[in-house]
Amino acid sequence: MDAINLRHQTDFHLKSTFWLSVTAATLILPFAYYHLTHEHGGIGIGAVITSLSLYYVAWACHKKTYKTIYTFIWLTPFTTLFVAYLTNLVGITGTYWCYSTLILYYFMMSERQAWISNIIFALVNVPLVWHLFETHEAIRFTVTFSLVSAYSAIFLHIIALQYSELHKQAITDKLTNLYNRTLLKDSLEQAIHQANRTNTAFTLIIMDVDHFKKINDDLGHEIGDQVLKQLGIFLKDYLRSSDKIFRIGGEEFLILLYNTDEASSIDIAEEIRKGIENLSLIPDRTVTVSIGVAGLSLVVDWKQWMKVCDKNLYEAKNLGRNRVVACEGSWVD
Repeated sequence: MDAINLRHQTDFHLKSTFWLSVTAATLILPFAYYHLTHEHGGIGIGAVITSLSLYYVAWACHKKTYKTIYTFIWLTPFTTLFVAYLTNLVGITGTYWCYSTLILYYFMMSERQAWISNIIFALVNVPLVWHLFETHEAIRFTVTFSLVSAYSAIFLHIIALQYSELHKQAITDKLTNLYNRTLLKDSLEQAIHQANRTNTAFTLIIMDVDHFKKINDDLGHEIGDQVLKQLGIFLKDYLRSSDKIFRIGGEEFLILLYNTDEASSIDIAEEIRKGIENLSLIPDRTVTVSIGVAGLSLVVDWKQWMKVCDKNLYEAKNLGRNRVVACEGSWVD
């Protein structure tokens, strides 16, 4: 998965963890206060530590510095032992905290970490319940504990899959299965940042299908759509997985070449142009493209980068189409 997709999923996880942590920490505080002032000081202290730990998680989420490993290393052993202490001290009512603890694990950690945490929690608390309570109570606890754990795992997995699918739909062009414009700004800004930080070369290629309106008018939009689909397949097969390909308009495509300077990109663009010209996309008709190329060395922001590349594309059209232009007044055909 590329860095931008990962960042979107991370943002979603941070937001959900933030609100869950704030809610749980706030609800635990009255329980902590009650036990500190009226009942068991040890329970109150444990509840305060749990609440403060959750507030810390919320703060880390707000600052976008939260790592699930922190929760896994600290909260898993602490809450496991605290709930065992609580159950041993107050009896069956202590087991009520098991269920909320399980849910916290699944929503605050990765799936793998949550599974491990639940196994650790069960290995400590389930035998304790069987030791402390009557058989029928232990059976009820074991069954409900297992169901809550299973339901939480399934529910979280479904949410993660649905979010991933919705995000994919939001950033993908339905016709060509290429990226749409949603991630374009972020991708170009990330490329500029990486180029400035690590001196990595990036180049933009903007490609427009020549006389595409005439294809639609003469042969129909269904044929035009098939042409665009086949172009998308061709570009994905030809380019590397590290390169990003966008459909940014009706018949306009943008390619962000990773670790490729402008000189090399001109050769790549020319190979793309020749490859498309040689494709049999429409019987008895040749489909050609005009291409603009722009390196990153002279631009200061993504809009300027796009503007330079667009200018080169329009120059390719003005010079007769079916050619590559990398700077005004020079071209390859």
